[in-house]
Amino acid sequence: MQVFLSATALGEIVVIGTLLAEPSQSGGFLGYSIGRWAILVINSFILAGIIFTLYKISVNEAVTLEHWLSRENNLFALFFASFLIFLVSLPTSLGEIEAVRYFTYFGRIQPSLIWLSFSSGVFFFSLLILQPLPLQKFFPDKASVSSQPSLKKSQIILMLGSGILYFVLQIQSFWIVQEAKKLADSSDYTLPASTFAWNDLRLWTFTKPWGAAVFYKLVGVSPTSIDLAQTLFSVFAWLMLAWAFSQVIRNLWLRVIAFYFILGFSLASSIQLWNHVIQSESLSISLMVLMLAIWLLLVKNWHWAVFTLLIFLFAWWIGTRETNIYLSLLIAGSLVLIGFFYKNQRFYWILSILIVIFSYQNMQISKMLTMKRWLYPLTNIVLHRILPNEEFLAYFEEENMPVSPELLALSGNFAHHDDFALFNSLALNDAESWMLKSAKKVYIQFLLTHPIYTLKSPWENLETMLSPKSVESYAPEKYAPFMAWLFGGVFYPNSLWLLLLLALLGVIGIKFSLKKGSVFFLIFGLLLLFFPHFYLAWHGDALEVARHAIQASIALRLALWLLLFLSADAFLLPANKDELAY
Repeated sequence: MQVFLSATALGEIVVIGTLLAEPSQSGGFLGYSIGRWAILVINSFILAGIIFTLYKISVNEAVTLEHWLSRENNLFALFFASFLIFLVSLPTSLGEIEAVRYFTYFGRIQPSLIWLSFSSGVFFFSLLILQPLPLQKFFPDKASVSSQPSLKKSQIILMLGSGILYFVLQIQSFWIVQEAKKLADSSDYTLPASTFAWNDLRLWTFTKPWGAAVFYKLVGVSPTSIDLAQTLFSVFAWLMLAWAFSQVIRNLWLRVIAFYFILGFSLASSIQLWNHVIQSESLSISLMVLMLAIWLLLVKNWHWAVFTLLIFLFAWWIGTRETNIYLSLLIAGSLVLIGFFYKNQRFYWILSILIVIFSYQNMQISKMLTMKRWLYPLTNIVLHRILPNEEFLAYFEEENMPVSPELLALSGNFAHHDDFALFNSLALNDAESWMLKSAKKVYIQFLLTHPIYTLKSPWENLETMLSPKSVESYAPEKYAPFMAWLFGGVFYPNSLWLLLLLALLGVIGIKFSLKKGSVFFLIFGLLLLFFPHFYLAWHGDALEVARHAIQASIALRLALWLLLFLSADAFLLPANKDELAY
């Protein structure tokens, strides 16, 4: 503590010295402005406080401080606060936050910000290294049972054989297709990947989120390279999930069945076909699955390396699709709430902070474009859903939307109709200007003031959202799903009646799966996340809603099946056996 305080005091002296050494200007006391005096006074008080604390420690009169630090909650509060200050002050001191960078006194406060980021960073890492045991109590729960029952040789062979067969089937699918299918938006990912260097800002700020473009730059932009890379990454993600989930199942034969079932589930055409399409769906789905697998491993056995990997995957997932930003923010908020009730889950607050930072950065990127990313899908909604409805049209007209015969002629169409008429026709300049300035705010107000429509409309189009036949049209001509009647009919039920039955069984089984503790809440969280995702997909765009909802549709079915396996395992486990309480 004395070394740390001495270093921070020295840093404050340097900051004060730079403020004093800077040439003074005419006016003010001693030629210094009021702003500079204010900063000097604040830093002087901080320096005095540090020196006073050092003095108390040196004469052994810091008993109160030591007593306060001995409390675990206070120690974690300091750790968490220093981490938060470090994350905020570091980019701020480097001028990465626009609101601060353009502040009049930024040059004056920059040395103080640099000192703040240095001192908070040193304090954070010092606590992490020197106080690992007290902080460990704020880590997520670990397994209460140290060992899993061992699989029999026949069971190991079955799981290994299932994994090998699964790999062969996925490679066979690639071999048949070989070239990923190009869609209208595919060039928005391949063009930046093939054109811009890693240090070129345009790679990260092109017309679509950067996640898929960066992936394609890593693996190559040829349709064959993309097809193979997306297939292999999907294989890895689903194998990881199958293995990680099987580790939380106690019943040995059920463990084998769960491993096999998860792999079979991923062979459904609604999942597999996206590996053969040049879009962000395949990557986003694979990252979602891999995050779930990594989180299951983290719940079972906390490890910094695994936690760091989870953070990395979240950052990439957020940068893959716009919808993932809002879903991640909901996850961050949920983790904060959970931490208030469960002390040993508060370490996830670090993940929450980073999610907010990643989301903010990606939102900032979307504002850098000539055409805002939200404009095109919102135009689809206005043309396709608002204009054909007299009541909705009247609401938007009251909000000053310029309604002209030229605009009404686009009713029921989409933004690309008639060579993007809304953006290219001189007669629609007023409408385009209104869309840019007011449409986003008006649409949000419209959804809030029409709650029945907002809540009900996606469910009125349930088949389009959850069981769409149109999804198959995205597949390449050569694509042929393996045993579609089983994997795409039973494992991945496309029938709404079968899906309803699966949902009912999942709800009934919650009573048993609750015994699985944190594992249950993780899977149940995935299920709950379906609902905001469902609404975002519907109200976020009127075009290709089936494609936009595919990740939510997959997550719903996957969560329900995993909950059923957890329920079955808890039910089958004899009463005299210990549960695996994660």
